Amino acid sequence: MTSQPFVGREKELAAWERVLRDPEGQAVLVVGPQGMGKTSLVNKMAEVARQHSHFKCGVVRYEVTENDTATVTMGLMLSHAFEAGQVVAGSFDGTPYRRKQWEAFFKVFPKGKELVELVKSLRPDPHRHMREQFVERLQLVSKRLPDNGRAVFIIDPEKYMPDGSADEWRLVVSKLPEKVKFIFAQRPDGKLAINRDFCRLKKLVRMPQKNLDRLDDQAVRKWVEASVPTQQRQQMLDALCLYEGYPFSIDAALRLIAEGCQPNDLPADPDGLAAELWGLVHDRRDKAVRLFEAYAILKVAVPDHVVQATADLSSRQHRNLLRNDPFLRGLLHEESNGTRIYHSLLEGHLGRELDETPSEARVYHQRAIDIYSKGLEGDIAFQAFAAMRLPEHALAAEGQTAFVATFIDQCGQTLIRLGLLDAFIALSERTLAVAKDDSARQAQLIGNLGLVYRKRGDLEQAEAMHRKSLAIDEKLGRLEGMASDYGNLGLIYQTRGDLEQAEAMLRKSLEINQKLGRLEGMASTYGNLGLIYRKRGDLDQAEAMHRKSLEIEEKLGRLEGMASEYGNLGNVMQTRGDLDGAEEMYRKALEIDEKLGRLEGMANQYGNLGLIYKARGDLKQAEAMHRKSLEISEKLGWLEGMASDYGNLGLIYQTRGDLDQAEAMHRKSLEIDEKLGRLEGMANQYGNLGVIYQTRGDLEQAEAMHRKSLEIEVKLGRLGGMASDYVNLGAVYEERGDLPAAREHWLKARDLFTRAQMPHMAEKMQRLLDQLPQAARASG
Repeated sequence: MTSQPFVGREKELAAWERVLRDPEGQAVLVVGPQGMGKTSLVNKMAEVARQHSHFKCGVVRYEVTENDTATVTMGLMLSHAFEAGQVVAGSFDGTPYRRKQWEAFFKVFPKGKELVELVKSLRPDPHRHMREQFVERLQLVSKRLPDNGRAVFIIDPEKYMPDGSADEWRLVVSKLPEKVKFIFAQRPDGKLAINRDFCRLKKLVRMPQKNLDRLDDQAVRKWVEASVPTQQRQQMLDALCLYEGYPFSIDAALRLIAEGCQPNDLPADPDGLAAELWGLVHDRRDKAVRLFEAYAILKVAVPDHVVQATADLSSRQHRNLLRNDPFLRGLLHEESNGTRIYHSLLEGHLGRELDETPSEARVYHQRAIDIYSKGLEGDIAFQAFAAMRLPEHALAAEGQTAFVATFIDQCGQTLIRLGLLDAFIALSERTLAVAKDDSARQAQLIGNLGLVYRKRGDLEQAEAMHRKSLAIDEKLGRLEGMASDYGNLGLIYQTRGDLEQAEAMLRKSLEINQKLGRLEGMASTYGNLGLIYRKRGDLDQAEAMHRKSLEIEEKLGRLEGMASEYGNLGNVMQTRGDLDGAEEMYRKALEIDEKLGRLEGMANQYGNLGLIYKARGDLKQAEAMHRKSLEISEKLGWLEGMASDYGNLGLIYQTRGDLDQAEAMHRKSLEIDEKLGRLEGMANQYGNLGVIYQTRGDLEQAEAMHRKSLEIEVKLGRLGGMASDYVNLGAVYEERGDLPAAREHWLKARDLFTRAQMPHMAEKMQRLLDQLPQAARASG
């Protein structure tokens, strides 16, 4: 039998053609019951777009599972696009299907510097809300497309989308820019199809107006004519009347007849057809049965090595099994992550059979657990997939307790490390639903959520999570958990600039860690205390803390921790003015980062070395270091690092007196920080721009910049940052000759530095106040 031909649906394809011709951003909703041909229609729509005679269309398809929230899918799309763009030309042949999709997608865009910049900008920032940055990236894609270009994104759920998906996708669709098209496939009871607000969007085209219906007689005849020899066609048409134009049933019946089944023996219902297809698989060798049962257990499209391990087949056995049997090949379908059974009705039939033999199903699940567990330590491109799928098999094989433990102990930290914070939050919430109340596991889950919210900058939510975790740990008398909770609360207060509260929390954490002899916790706490003392200007105490942390890290042999502490000691020495000592520390950190291949660490240390050379007045070397840092940041697509590098380059140009170049660098930095929503970075750059304007004598603009910076610092609650802005504003007023206003702002700065426990800065401000003319001074 030949592959299934595309018949019927001419009205839908005509509507799709109109959508492509309309330059407005639009989404298409394809709705139909199970087995009604949604996948065939969407496949044809993708083919029409790719092969269009007038439009150059890039098409990317994502099949999502019940665990893939909308924001998880958005994050994966951005990550895969960025990763695919980093692969050198001509090297896509051995890469996964998704990368091949993205390579074809990028060919639609004009080549050159703008395309390179587009690809670099696609790397998602896990610290920001994913939907907001996803919409921003779509706008960039739209701007870079040629006039006759179209970007087509297909979102095809395996069954149902998770709760909340409709609202997230509704907000995306409502803001779709020109030349960007989305296609959503849904069952009639799918989240998008039943959401009134989504279905009422002006940018949405429902295709068809109701739901996909059965094929008419003419379409069925075309299908038979394309699939069956002439002399058998009428007999086949008579037999297929039984299925009343139901696409899955017709396809399954034709496959069965091609394998020798008599038309009069065909089952009357879809479940019967699925059972017959499975019976034909059973008639093959045992290896075929194992292969398809493995696919049914795995549920989603998987790479070949996963199904081979789950089915206990070698790659050669797997390859030969499919190469020599067109019928088996025809029951499988290639998707973004790999291959799966081509239709959910057949997959469902296998699943029900396996449910009746739980011990046999458990063997497959255990093999899946083994391969995904190994995958967490292997190829980074596979780690995220493994982290998302592993808990499901633990749940099926061993129950809810194993599901909770697997997520916390194995998968959660992997998702955080990969920056997939939306996926982490989604799986955490699902895990919390089955974790026992007031248990150690519940405390761990809630505490880990606090870490993620802090990464996102949502300090209120982070604090709430850590306090909930602390309450549970205190109730249980779980000292190790309490130490972590206090440490995490300390980091929140430290971020807010409340150093007194931060130190109190960290000291509580340290006391417990010392009592338990937890060296790793002690090292981390000493390091954080060192950061607090450095902010206060107590450099001796800061150095003592970092050296204690370093001593433990060296004892534990934790190279990453050692690199971090060498860097921290370098910062202390740099603040003291010991540039040689600082450089030695930074180079030690750099050596470790190079050994570990930690590119972000290398970029940080090159940046630090740049600051050393700048302090020595060697601006040429300083610029070289910052450009090395920038080169790595650009290679990584690490926007946060790029923002820092541009800011540092701006300071170099500022020192040289090249204010135009300095402003250009600071504005590049500001643009990235605004894109990322990095308020701290935005505050810094507004402050730098204010200094430039003041140097030019444009005091009005200088004041405007410093006030923008101050507004952000107040929002963040950063006492030290607010104080610095008052220092700069006071300088502006002093230059204007408004000494009372200068005094007022410097008094505020002094008091804020005092509250932030930065006595060295408070003393500096007092000296400035003392130098004001007598008429402007007061006791203050």
